[in-house]
Amino acid sequence: MTVLGGIGFTAPWLLLGLIALPILWLILRAVPPAPIRRRFPGVALMLGLKDDESVSDRTPWWLLLLRMLAVAALILGLAGPVLNPDERRDGDGPLLILMDAGWAGASRWPDRIALVDAQLTEAGRAGRTVALVTLAQPEPPVFQAADVWRSRLAGLSPQPWTGDEARVDALIAGLGDARFDTHWISDGLDHPGRDRLLAELQARGDVRAYQTDQPIFGLAPPRFEDGAIRLTALRPMAGAAREVTILAIGRDPAGTERVLSSANATFDAGGLVAETALVLPAELRGRLSRFEVQGQRSAGATTLSDDSLRRREVALISAREDREGLELLSPLHYLEQALIPSAELLSGSLQ
Repeated sequence: MTVLGGIGFTAPWLLLGLIALPILWLILRAVPPAPIRRRFPGVALMLGLKDDESVSDRTPWWLLLLRMLAVAALILGLAGPVLNPDERRDGDGPLLILMDAGWAGASRWPDRIALVDAQLTEAGRAGRTVALVTLAQPEPPVFQAADVWRSRLAGLSPQPWTGDEARVDALIAGLGDARFDTHWISDGLDHPGRDRLLAELQARGDVRAYQTDQPIFGLAPPRFEDGAIRLTALRPMAGAAREVTILAIGRDPAGTERVLSSANATFDAGGLVAETALVLPAELRGRLSRFEVQGQRSAGATTLSDDSLRRREVALISAREDREGLELLSPLHYLEQALIPSAELLSGSLQ
């Protein structure tokens, strides 16, 4: 690609056509415009007349200028102009675009697709064949024209799982022996077999990695302990102290899904785990459907609620004795001890 004044051209040889514009100007100026035919009945009276001075009409200069500008614009358009092109070139052979495409990349998936689209556009300008592979669902790379893959970008979506060693082995087995460069769009997680895959890719060509600066958080399943919902947030790498907000989402009395409550969890500096507790009445706990980390729309940052948080109310009714010494002999004592971890007990007597 040739760059002139911040504008690059994918077919710069076509600019040589601009040299012919002065010649085209002279030709158009010398050739008179086509005569206009009009029917005039009295032309018979003019037969036999001679004009001693015969001057041919010329095309107006402003019309010539418009025609020259139109031809120049056509030549520039065919030359493939690109505004502020990326002049970094990492090769001109086949290109493999590898995406992790797991749950960790779901929160900024449109940005990742935009990055892939830009890489496909650049590869198309350079005439490189491209293969697009996702690590979540790996297939043997098939190198095709960049435009073919651009038409398939809308069908790509992140998966609620991450790549494992079996998928990495399947991808390595399908790489073949041909040389190609690799652009790896990573989600930032250290997947099993990642080092082996990187070594295999480097053996076949240059590897360039792309990774977002956005932090990644996960959420462990909730626990109900001591009358409170215990929530645990996780992060893959240690860093500075940071606070995250965990949203409790469920349906209100009208049946509309909304945020019913929230709690903040704080990661200590260098810590990987942050815990918090959420105290809700039994009625709200029964409406909860899921918990998620605010700003992290992915399967790893979302956990579903289950019946362990919906503590049922159980009423135990018996004829009570006035003597406290007989409490351990009560027929309901051991039943109460068994139900306390999973139910709200209502006790009373028939009187």
